[in-house]
Amino acid sequence: MTNLFTLKSLQKVLPRLYSFLPYYLDPGRAFPPAHVFFEVTYRCNLRCDMCHFLEIIEDTESNKTYKKELSTDQIKLAIRSLPRSTLITFTGGEAFMKADFMDILKYATKNHKVHIITNGISLSANVVKELIELRTRSLFSSGLLYMGVSLEGREEFHDKVTVVPGSYKKTRDGLERLISQRKIFGGKYPLIHLTCVISSGNVMDLVPLYDYAEKLGINVCNFVLQNPATYWHAKDYDQDNHLLKKQPLIEEIDPKTLKDQLGLLLEREKTYSSQLRFSPNYITPDEIIRYYSNQSSYKNYRCYTPWTKMAYSAYGDVFSCPHYRLGSFNEGDISPWNGERSREFRERIKSEKIFPGCLGCCQSEYIGSEK
Repeated sequence: MTNLFTLKSLQKVLPRLYSFLPYYLDPGRAFPPAHVFFEVTYRCNLRCDMCHFLEIIEDTESNKTYKKELSTDQIKLAIRSLPRSTLITFTGGEAFMKADFMDILKYATKNHKVHIITNGISLSANVVKELIELRTRSLFSSGLLYMGVSLEGREEFHDKVTVVPGSYKKTRDGLERLISQRKIFGGKYPLIHLTCVISSGNVMDLVPLYDYAEKLGINVCNFVLQNPATYWHAKDYDQDNHLLKKQPLIEEIDPKTLKDQLGLLLEREKTYSSQLRFSPNYITPDEIIRYYSNQSSYKNYRCYTPWTKMAYSAYGDVFSCPHYRLGSFNEGDISPWNGERSREFRERIKSEKIFPGCLGCCQSEYIGSEK
């Protein structure tokens, strides 16, 4: 449990702590990235209606890709450019849909702590066995540290969101297989989080999901805000000014219903071993209720991501904020972390504090009333 509390605390305090010195002394620059994401492919076996990459995923399946995806060798080269202390997250699309993903994963776990985000459908017996073999033995050693699986509510609703009948059962089977094998092999790792996007359609499913997480032995149950943002990722818009536009309104949830369900979650947290987490960091139940009443203000949030996190798209574009491209692997910018565009963006966000288009982003931090 100590390691779990340590990891949960790090997820909250690391962005502020890691960015503190450069943010105040030289905001244009940053220490090497503490956390790097690799969107290894935009292929996916689901079609979730709230997915930021849905258009790209559908075009990829129709062989209408915007660009050629990074090869396994190119991804390995990018990994080699990172400090050993950098946490690596693999995501997609669906990461396991990339043909050589297990090869990439084995390479990354040699020198880095690794996190995988998946829909769970590809967690077959053979895949799970390989994952368990790659697990870290402690919070301070390399290996597979953390895995996240998405479940959006009850079976009917989950399958409606994913647009794939039977996906709920397949996801649960994969998740339960992973938990079972972890028990068989012993040890705490990989830690596992269950992630759910809060919506009007699943507000009554939040408590049953948390109950399920506790019963199964999931380490963290993570509920995130629905984010209507459009990510840049090869789309044709003015990325330098896109964040100045307000986010579209989201479908509202009855405040009393949402308040009651969040209250039940917090009551259960007092006795459950499975940790409760809400994203963005530091967000409160009252703010979640305001958000789903379209009464939140972006001015009550801050962002430290440009000083802590970097991401590679499957096409080789390099980001910190997903709306703002820093460079391209294919143009020789393997790591444009402290390049000109990176420095300009950090100085801009330090000056503005945050932008209208950031509201709802899970990488932001809630700070309460405007400061």
